[in-house]
Amino acid sequence: MKTTRPGETPPAGFERVTPAPGLTMLVAGGLDPEDLVGQILAPRGGVPSRHVGRAALYTVTLPDGGHGLVRSYRHGGWFRRLTRDWFIGRPLRPFAELAVTATARERGLAVPEVLAALVARVCGPWYRGWLVTRELEGARDLWAVLQGDLSVAEKQLLLGCVGRLLRKMHTSGIDHADLNLRNILVRANSPRPDVHLIDFDKARLFQGPVPVARAQRNLRRLLRSVNKLDGGRARVAAADWECLAEAYRTSG
Repeated sequence: MKTTRPGETPPAGFERVTPAPGLTMLVAGGLDPEDLVGQILAPRGGVPSRHVGRAALYTVTLPDGGHGLVRSYRHGGWFRRLTRDWFIGRPLRPFAELAVTATARERGLAVPEVLAALVARVCGPWYRGWLVTRELEGARDLWAVLQGDLSVAEKQLLLGCVGRLLRKMHTSGIDHADLNLRNILVRANSPRPDVHLIDFDKARLFQGPVPVARAQRNLRRLLRSVNKLDGGRARVAAADWECLAEAYRTSG
């Protein structure tokens, strides 16, 4: 299956702007780029997010009164000691993630609304980057939810919803590069949980369904996350994982 290379051109509904020298931004229509850049580069005491990542998330205020979550890009592993938040190469990672997230939303996948991506040149081809998505009010990551007081039926309902969402992601042609318990968000919502996927950095878009081998690699990565966070399998027992896997296998 062929993949597309996201981030080279703005997706529908976004425009490329240069709000200041050295700054390039993809921004959704209806937002003021200069105001947004000012908040991103000089956050005014934004409320920290519960979600865990390499860099703290903070909020910006949107024109409609809602809030956007800002994530700055950081290297992981030993690279973080050398370059920290400096990146090089193309496509530009914030622009690529914006394009993948916007495309996932267009394809009917439950993901947060992406609002903007900002790149700041720091030295030659090196840049720093930020991504802004609309905050999902009341959402918690899946690992936090699983540590709560869930009945067996509630847990199996939740994991079944997750399995079906992951199957939809793969049939929609989206290969998630870092699927783990913290990159799945849950909002309690009767009669079933409202489950969303986040963090599409380094994700790939396919013109058809994700090849089976790649899809299975995503699921194995999620299982490694379970084993890492829940080594004793007290929260996600083998039967719980099988519930997720069965929902994945049997959904269209």
